[in-house]
Amino acid sequence: MMKNNKPYYIIIFGLFLCICAPTLWSYGMFMDGLYYASISRNLANGLGSFWYLHHTDFSYPIFHEHPPLAIGIQSILFYFFGDSIFIERIYSLSTFIITAIIIHFIWVEIIKNEFKKLSWVPLLFWIIIPLNSWACSNNILENTMNIFVSLTVLMSLKSLKSNMAINILISGLLLSLGFLSKGFTALFPLSIFFWHFFIFKKITLKEMFLRTIYLLLCTVMPFLLLYLLYPTATDSLYQYLNQQVIKSVNNVQTVSNRFYIIKRFMLDLAPALGACLIIFYFSFRKKNKILSVDKKWIFFFLFLGISGVIPIMISMKQSSFYILTVFPFFCIALGILTSPFISASLVSQNTMKVYLLAFVTIIVSLFLTVTNIGIIGRDHKLIEDIHLILKVIPKNSTISIDKNMSKNYQLIGYFSRYGNISLDKDIKRHYHISYMEKNKEITNYKQAQKNLKLLMLFKRD
Repeated sequence: MMKNNKPYYIIIFGLFLCICAPTLWSYGMFMDGLYYASISRNLANGLGSFWYLHHTDFSYPIFHEHPPLAIGIQSILFYFFGDSIFIERIYSLSTFIITAIIIHFIWVEIIKNEFKKLSWVPLLFWIIIPLNSWACSNNILENTMNIFVSLTVLMSLKSLKSNMAINILISGLLLSLGFLSKGFTALFPLSIFFWHFFIFKKITLKEMFLRTIYLLLCTVMPFLLLYLLYPTATDSLYQYLNQQVIKSVNNVQTVSNRFYIIKRFMLDLAPALGACLIIFYFSFRKKNKILSVDKKWIFFFLFLGISGVIPIMISMKQSSFYILTVFPFFCIALGILTSPFISASLVSQNTMKVYLLAFVTIIVSLFLTVTNIGIIGRDHKLIEDIHLILKVIPKNSTISIDKNMSKNYQLIGYFSRYGNISLDKDIKRHYHISYMEKNKEITNYKQAQKNLKLLMLFKRD
């Protein structure tokens, strides 16, 4: 095995940039991430507050759909670096870089043999999971939650070796921050001591219960303090629980059956599993001992990850990105499983070839980044129209739209993100937007922009 593994980390970073580049640096974004970026920008500019976030005057004037922490952290970048569309993209990429570093430290924490320097192996599996590159490009809240969940697991593992009380306290505080980033999907690491007891039998049943209760108390403690000391936060979180959790669980259905999340999980994990199968094939041909590492860690991380997937089935409101935070642990398990073969195959690896591959990967990733900066990706015609309209309409203003446009959430999001424009469906404003219709006219209005493809812009006479 190469003594210096740095080229492999460079290759992995470059590959991830290559995968993300076509969508990460271009105009156009998934609706949720678009809204989060707008709300973060507004918070940085003094519109709304941390516990009472603001989107537009007519679309979520008070935003309680999710806890505010991830949006609040992102707003710091907007505050210091301005309103560029690349702020949210840089922020998202940064969350993945930080999570990758945490995966490295988890690996170092559990691996004590010759495979200790192979933390790039789980990272290789991790970057080829399609959901990761999609999430990085679309600014979802789970990106931030990934950091806190992974850190929780790292500190909980450390608590099994030393400074139990302090490390579990830190774990609980981190888990509460994970909850404040996106909500209940952050809480599956509460099962960590159960899985460690179940698989390793190194702590007693009593110790497992005490550690779990202590972790739960440390997670709940910040919310008790908020309840006692800060009524504004309490009201905000109550609104979130009522609107997004209780009403959604009871009334919102986004999937046809509860097993949707299992299907999505398997599809997203498929590339990593496929890579494993290829490794196994060559390993068996070379008669390597695949399970020469402690296979108990494999089952530990598999069960830990599964505990973040199964609870999603309770609700009929499901999306694949709800389980983004479980994939680091599945990839660590796959890394442990395959590291003996990868280690054996790299013994005679040509160092210069690896360095050359690292150099080429970075150059290609930079080229793809530069060539994709500022192009329009998804919603091409809509974004082109909005850019042209914003040359006419002053930013930070309100314009009216036809009532049949009120559920065009991409339209609302892009106007908010690119111009801080609020769209009013009830009162005709100085400027008015309709869908493109041949020979359409509006009384007392005239067309103000004639080069549009999907929309029509009118100005009051």
